[in-house]
Amino acid sequence: MKKWIFFDLDITLIDVKKAQYAAIEELYNLYKFNKKTDLASFTKKWDDLTDYHYAFYTRKEISYEEQRNRRIIDLFKEYDMPLDKTPKEIYAIYLKSFEDNWCIFDDVYDVLEKLHNKGYKMGVISNGDWGQQIDKLSRTGILNFFEVVTTSSEYNCSKPDPKLYESIIKRFNINKNEMIMIGDQVEKDVLPCQSMGIDAIWLNRKNKENINNVKEIYSLSELLDLEL
Repeated sequence: MKKWIFFDLDITLIDVKKAQYAAIEELYNLYKFNKKTDLASFTKKWDDLTDYHYAFYTRKEISYEEQRNRRIIDLFKEYDMPLDKTPKEIYAIYLKSFEDNWCIFDDVYDVLEKLHNKGYKMGVISNGDWGQQIDKLSRTGILNFFEVVTTSSEYNCSKPDPKLYESIIKRFNINKNEMIMIGDQVEKDVLPCQSMGIDAIWLNRKNKENINNVKEIYSLSELLDLEL
């Protein structure tokens, strides 16, 4: 039986996509980007810019704030729109709406509560800024379920680098045979753990094709029926 259950955070426990889309729509309307493009294309561009610049941050090549600024600069440049404020000030508009719309998936609270009552120790392993991830957990009311919250910003590596998992295991004196990782990204959450001999499960909320033939669940509530 496992003693530790670790979770990824974004898209696994917290529906950040819903929050992102609410925030980007506010920016779209505020700056009248509708004169340049439709909302779906605008959202796709934001997602692409986020993935592109966030990768620089996770590789420790730029700061967390710098990747934010670059996203805003490139977004406005893409549509030939002038910046009426600094990139930081414009991002702050997006950020407030993003934070106001943070929410957990419907299956999260009940599952965490039942796993806690069963005696499991639980933790979070996330690529991201530690302060913001703690804020997400706190605002959504699930922080107290976790004994460990750790993010890539605390280390010199990020998922899928196995060194991140190795560092966490060593830091908290966890036996890898007594832990399991649950996450929504096969490449970052599941495969690196499997390469280390750590059990992992893909939370496949969108019922995507399982091309890697990994263990999967379609809802977090399915964890309650498994012998971990």
